[in-house]
Amino acid sequence: MANKSAHDMLEELEEQFHGVHKKILNSKDNYLASHQKEYDQARASYQRQKKKLEKATNKVAKEADRFRRKGTKAAQNQLKKARAASVVLTEALSEARGIMTTAQDKLKSARPFEKKLAARARALAAFEKEWEKKQTVAEKAKADRAKKRKAAAKKKPVVSP
Repeated sequence: MANKSAHDMLEELEEQFHGVHKKILNSKDNYLASHQKEYDQARASYQRQKKKLEKATNKVAKEADRFRRKGTKAAQNQLKKARAASVVLTEALSEARGIMTTAQDKLKSARPFEKKLAARARALAAFEKEWEKKQTVAEKAKADRAKKRKAAAKKKPVVSP
């Protein structure tokens, strides 16, 4: 009976081990990919903002040159609006750059962690392989002991009273 409960406990521990092993493998696969995706999105956003700023800067430069030649009050107001828009876009670009830098830092820190997860997965796989070997050896030893008991029982003479 005690052997049966020990066997059940062993099976439960083995199930838990496999569960932990699977979680580590899944997290290893997903961890770096999620940070790479976040970085790619931030970089794309940064590139879009940068293009908008370049277009706006070029437009402002052309408008400024045209308005300088005109010199009217309406032209000066348009120039002020264009410059304000340029400032807003520059701030948005700066913010996007900050987000991209943060995502890049997270990605850089994710790579060593991903290596640790891979090392843990390898260690767990090696442990599992070693465990299987030990289980096989233990089962073989148990079978050998049972054979010896049977052989000893056959050799023993039966005493009749």
